[in-house]
Amino acid sequence: MNNLKLNLGCGQVRPEGWINTDSSLNSLIQQLPLGKRMARMLGANQEYQSGNAKYMNLNQKWAQIQNSSVEVVYASHLFEHLSSHSASLFLSEAYRVLAPSGTIRLVVPNLSAHATLYVEEFNNGNKDAYKQFMWALNMHLEGQYPPNKMLHNLIGFFQGYPHQHKYMYDFFALASKLGDHGFVDVVESAHGISQNIKSIGDVENETIKGYGLSLYIEGKKPAL
Repeated sequence: MNNLKLNLGCGQVRPEGWINTDSSLNSLIQQLPLGKRMARMLGANQEYQSGNAKYMNLNQKWAQIQNSSVEVVYASHLFEHLSSHSASLFLSEAYRVLAPSGTIRLVVPNLSAHATLYVEEFNNGNKDAYKQFMWALNMHLEGQYPPNKMLHNLIGFFQGYPHQHKYMYDFFALASKLGDHGFVDVVESAHGISQNIKSIGDVENETIKGYGLSLYIEGKKPAL
């Protein structure tokens, strides 16, 4: 098996030894000479500390990645931002590029955990329980993203921003989706723990805590 490891939608997490990709035009601009200054002029609210990332649009086929050439496909808090069509394309492409026995690992907000917390808080008389639940859902909640500079907003329009959630998943929903695309041995995991990815600490460690109530799920491409 090849040792290529994909870290898709990497954001600030860009470890060496991984192919880190991001679809953010802000990330791409900041890799240019004087790019950070340009990004600030455009109203960007995030400055990337590392240029170790490639641009990749996950709404399209992964033409730059060869069949059966990858050991790990990893994505944290990205999959829930994909439409149904793009999510199916993502899993089909992940299956294609993974070598036999390769691993896919997805981290998404845990719908079951958020719903359980909401019910508990509601039953305990917390009148604001719905606010946290709606924030966690992040689905077309008005005012979730404050307005920014005009040019920044224009670029965001063409990129499909703001990045609100398209779907929410619990274990059964996401496991079923993985199974439908050919993945086997689908299991729930935890932050920084993996039986299949030895270098999981590169993308999940003590300094990368994640986003609170998250679902960690892994599946494998069948061996030959």
